[in-house]
Amino acid sequence: MYALEEVQLDADRFRAAVEADQPYKPLYVKLKVTWACNLRCRMCNVWRQSRANALDADALTALVNELADEGCQKVHLSGGEVLTRPDLFALIEACVRRDIRVNLTTNGTLITRDVALRLADSGVRSISVSLDSPERKTHDALRGDGAWKQTVRGMTYLRKAIDRQKAKARLRCNTVITRQNYQSLVGLADFAADLGYDCLTLIPVDDPSGELRLNKKRLVEFNESIAHHLAQKGLENGLFQSVADAYPFGMSGRDLEYAKEGLYARGLYQSQPCYAPWTHALVTPQGRVYACCMTRTLPRPLGNLSRQSFWAIWESERYRAFRQQSHRPTLYACQCCDDFLGANRALHALMNCV
Repeated sequence: MYALEEVQLDADRFRAAVEADQPYKPLYVKLKVTWACNLRCRMCNVWRQSRANALDADALTALVNELADEGCQKVHLSGGEVLTRPDLFALIEACVRRDIRVNLTTNGTLITRDVALRLADSGVRSISVSLDSPERKTHDALRGDGAWKQTVRGMTYLRKAIDRQKAKARLRCNTVITRQNYQSLVGLADFAADLGYDCLTLIPVDDPSGELRLNKKRLVEFNESIAHHLAQKGLENGLFQSVADAYPFGMSGRDLEYAKEGLYARGLYQSQPCYAPWTHALVTPQGRVYACCMTRTLPRPLGNLSRQSFWAIWESERYRAFRQQSHRPTLYACQCCDDFLGANRALHALMNCV
């Protein structure tokens, strides 16, 4: 998330920015380029937000150029389903032209042979293709009939295209863990490796209702009966960097107490800040700017690109006030966020290093 090596080399400037609640650099920006999606996934509400996209191709290209001028190193394109935007490849080209690393997330169902070749040739560095089970029926119960077959086919095209073109893109498997699919995941690492994924990311479901979230009994079952096998196979297949990658809910009893309530930050932000507001931003299809995905539930955005430049928003008093608040995050959404926990710990150590 944070380009840690760069921040470590520029530690004095980063510390000064944090202490003054001033921006550092928008090193990593997530662009939600559309709310449109061809699936109706049970754990996602995005497809219900079928509003028109306010940012057209010209506006997005102008934003990319502005971000590049301000030191942005990575853009993550997501949705909705990014492949529903006909101008997606023009946006990728605009990022690559300005030496911004491009990652994107897709459900994979719209990847044809031609789309796979275009993605392989586009300069994208990482493609996350969502797969929620090695079992067809389980995946389809979450994402819709026929989705598993289409995703597996799309992944097969993509793996072949990347190998054929000798592209640098890495294929990441994003798996959302719910009470409907967790038992089926014991064979996921082998299946993902056979399908051609390079890495595997296990994502606890974001579910305030609790209907899809694992209760304490299921969390214990996952850790004791499934995660151990996932860790072994994930490491063998090069999908994980460490055993901890197989335990997205944590490993201690205290961690699981947090997880059963959906508090996936596991209490981290009770003792330290989240540094996202100094290095990160989210832009919605309507041009609304937030500090991150989790804060999109706030009543008001930090700014709107239809009325201001990104730079004006990034340096605004409203963004500064949000950074000030982030020294001790009190938002419930922050306590539910499992993104970048390791990076935040590393930056906190950097802040306290003299």
